[in-house]
Amino acid sequence: MRELALVVLAGSTLAAPLASAQVKLQDAWLRPAAAGQPAAMVYVDIESGAPVKLVGARSPIARSAQLVIVEPPGPDAPHKIVGEIDVPANVRKRLAYLGSHIRLVQIERDLTPGTGVPIELDFIDANGKPIRAYIDANVRGIGARPPPDAALSAPSKPN
Repeated sequence: MRELALVVLAGSTLAAPLASAQVKLQDAWLRPAAAGQPAAMVYVDIESGAPVKLVGARSPIARSAQLVIVEPPGPDAPHKIVGEIDVPANVRKRLAYLGSHIRLVQIERDLTPGTGVPIELDFIDANGKPIRAYIDANVRGIGARPPPDAALSAPSKPN
């Protein structure tokens, strides 16, 4: 799903110059997840006309969200939770599979392939002005498995 984000710039007008911190989100996605899963990772491309910092994220399908840096990218690289991620001006910042990402914590509903998940990202520009951007992340991939303890609580069928 290639949707562009709706961007709200605090204190700006539609006549703001293109070099201002206008944030564009594209190609957001995540893998399927079952309700009760501890986490789901969101991947997204971010572009801005001026340098900004990603300072927060949220989604109604999770209790919280974390910004995670993975350096160098790869399956065995360490994951570090951070308070901000730099987004340089006029350069695509890719939060990608096996790399830096947004971690949604404590998934509260099933995320099935083909559905959209609302994601809200908070940025600040060089002057400390807040910027909020929204996008629906596309759930894609093979279906999620329920959490390990879900099988224990499922009623058994009589033979």
